Amino acid sequence: MPVIPAPTPRDLWQRMRAGLAMPGCDSDPRIVPLARRLVGNPKVFEQILSTLRPMIALVQQAVEAAGIPSDFSLLPMVESGYRPNAVGPGNFIGMWQFDRGTARAAGMPLVPGYDGRRDPWVSSVRATRMLARYGHDFGDWRLVVWAFNQGEWGMKRMLAQQGKPPAKPVVPSWPVPASARDYLLRLMAYSCVIREPGRFGLHLPPAVPPAQLWLARLDAPLQPALAAHLAGLPTRTVRLLNNGYLGDRMPAHAPMHLLLPRAVRQRFLDRYAQLPPRQWAEFARYRVQRNDSLQQLLSQLGRASVQRLATINAIEPHTVLVHGATLWLPKATHGLGLARVGGASGMPVWHQVSAGQSLWSLARRYRVTVRELRAWNHLHGNELRVGQLLRLDAPG
Repeated sequence: MPVIPAPTPRDLWQRMRAGLAMPGCDSDPRIVPLARRLVGNPKVFEQILSTLRPMIALVQQAVEAAGIPSDFSLLPMVESGYRPNAVGPGNFIGMWQFDRGTARAAGMPLVPGYDGRRDPWVSSVRATRMLARYGHDFGDWRLVVWAFNQGEWGMKRMLAQQGKPPAKPVVPSWPVPASARDYLLRLMAYSCVIREPGRFGLHLPPAVPPAQLWLARLDAPLQPALAAHLAGLPTRTVRLLNNGYLGDRMPAHAPMHLLLPRAVRQRFLDRYAQLPPRQWAEFARYRVQRNDSLQQLLSQLGRASVQRLATINAIEPHTVLVHGATLWLPKATHGLGLARVGGASGMPVWHQVSAGQSLWSLARRYRVTVRELRAWNHLHGNELRVGQLLRLDAPG
């Protein structure tokens, strides 16, 4: 196996170039024309690389840890364009496009509520370790690429039949499908672009520091949507970076970590440190009602808790809350909304329907189910009338 030089530069592209091991741009007459087609408009391609930098750097870290060539940092570009949520034909999933059987063989967790193929960090670590094993078994990185694309055992049988291929031609003249030849050439073409960007009119976007994503290891489950709030990021961003968690939950039996942009690391840690890790499981979104204040909602928890919750929600303790705004609060406080509607303890809890409200929005607001609302109010459909009174608790 080729010796991979230890990459020392801080710039991502320099690190990748230092670790490239596949044949160069001029080793096959098909590589450069294919690279030109892949680049297309250089300005557009530069913008694509700029957007993908965090994911490329993440995969490069896994590649370096596995001790394999940097060419394999570009394999997710060939497979999926680095999309963690990519679903290909045959239900191949994630950046690396694994099916369930190969994912299990590679050691990716597949449990209810979590799919390791969709987790950028877990899938990259497992995929690169598998590629390192292939490198040991085949002794030729070109065959490793084909084994990843066509299957390990088929390539081993072919190696036994054909013998180890010579260095030339760079695409071994084995009886493999045309798609496998194209796959290998595509990876070589992307490596060529990184090796000689000026040849294609490219100026690679700055990529220092090399690691723009941060892996937060957690001691207890944390909802991705709540993590997004603590980090000050759009929920969709955090969900995409942590696509392994199916839905808005982190199962206790799944790996407990979050990928976040390094730029928000301190903000996330400052807010996350306000409570012990396990207490975050008691939080949920709360929609502010008229005349709400943190002092009124949480007076029973004491001033210190009010201050902490104000910090968590990036507001001052005495801030006038805007009706309809969303806060993250302990689930115990959500029942206070019902008490204000129902009045005296033990009395039925009612809500008068306003314009724009639906069974779904009311169920979410009062933390009940649509089915319960239908049952308690003898409803057979979803239509509501403005002014209609709905019971919000079970009769009796």
